[in-house]
Formats: sequence, structure tokens, C-alpha cells
Amino acid sequence: MFAHLCAKIKYSIEMFELIDFKLPNSQFAIARSDSFDASKIELFPEEIEQLEYRSNPKRRNEFIGVRYLRYQLIINSPILYRQNGSPYFSRHEQALSISHTQDYVALACAQFPIGIDLEQKGRDAAKIIKKFAQEYEKNLCTEDTNEWYLQLWCAKEAIYKLVDIENLSFLNEIQICDRQKDADVLNLFAKILKEGHEAEITIQIRETSELYLALAYFKAAP
Repeated sequence: MFAHLCAKIKYSIEMFELIDFKLPNSQFAIARSDSFDASKIELFPEEIEQLEYRSNPKRRNEFIGVRYLRYQLIINSPILYRQNGSPYFSRHEQALSISHTQDYVALACAQFPIGIDLEQKGRDAAKIIKKFAQEYEKNLCTEDTNEWYLQLWCAKEAIYKLVDIENLSFLNEIQICDRQKDADVLNLFAKILKEGHEAEITIQIRETSELYLALAYFKAAP
């Protein structure tokens, strides 16, 4: 089956994009949700069984889209889910994180724990900012505040997926401590404040014309 899928990769190589986060032993790929033919993506038997439980057409397409990207990265392993919903490769040693928006799906893998998130530009994050950010976090950037609020949300979503701690509070237990802008990347530095789970985390935020892309990893990981 995998050899057959490799032939499809050569045909569809222009339909997805690799994002370079300049981290060793990691890959990050995104695709538009309408850039692939879901009926032609082959799944492992375990995944076919999982797909049967997804009746919503959008959720089914996201599920298949992640597998489309999996084969673009030449990873021959089913993607399964733990009881808490976090994804993992059942036959592959690398860590895995996935994300999706209305129009895009993304998959990232690395030889160290990671968390990713996508957010489409233009969303009004100001409406919910008080639910996930402290005043000092909001004030780390005083220009283009709504876009900064959306970047904050994107970063905290990526952190949440990275640490995989049940009932972690975005507002009180994920702390964005610093913000540094380089030429093509926004670097954020964060701490987990939940007792027994304290950690320091780095988040890179890159962007396309339509998206913010966040990748979170533990400070010492790469």
C-alpha cells in the first residue's frame, strides 16, 4: 500500500507546503482543505474504523487531510488517538501534533515533544482576550493589538497541545513572559505555572498571507 501512495505523492507535491521552523529533526506541513481529493486518500485499517465514527463532513475531511500530509512527509504509520484525544504515530518514534482551521490542516513531527496551532488572520480575538490573557501579556505588544491577541491565543493553544495537562488554565497557568521579533519569526517565551508541572517553553510564530502558525517546544528540547 505504501509504495502505491508514494506514486501519488509525486503527482500532488504542489498541493501542500513545508514550513521551515529551523529546528533540527522536525517537519511542519500545511495544506488547504480543498487541495486534495479525500476519496483518493488511502487509510490504514485502524484509521478507516476511526473515520466511521465521524459523521460531520468537515471533521471527516480534516481527518483525511491530516493523513494526506502524513504521506507527503513519507511516514508509514497510522495516526491514532489516546483517551484524552491527543494524536500519536503507532509505528513511528517521532512526536506528533496536528491542527486545523476552517480552510487548512497542518501536521508537524519531531524527535522531541511539540505542539502546533493554526489561526486564520482576521479573527477577532479581542472578544475573548480576558478569558485567556493577563494584562501584562496583553501589554507585551501595544501595536496591532487584535493581531497580537490572536497570536497569543495561537501560542497558548500550541502550548496546551505540547504539555498535554488536563484542565490547564490558559489564563492562570500558561504565562507568556517575553516577546522577541526577528526578521521572519516571532519568538515567545512561556512558563507553565501548574503545581507539579512547572516548565519553560519556547514558541515560534510564523505567518503566511492568511495564517499564523505556532510551534511550541520545551526550552531545552532541540
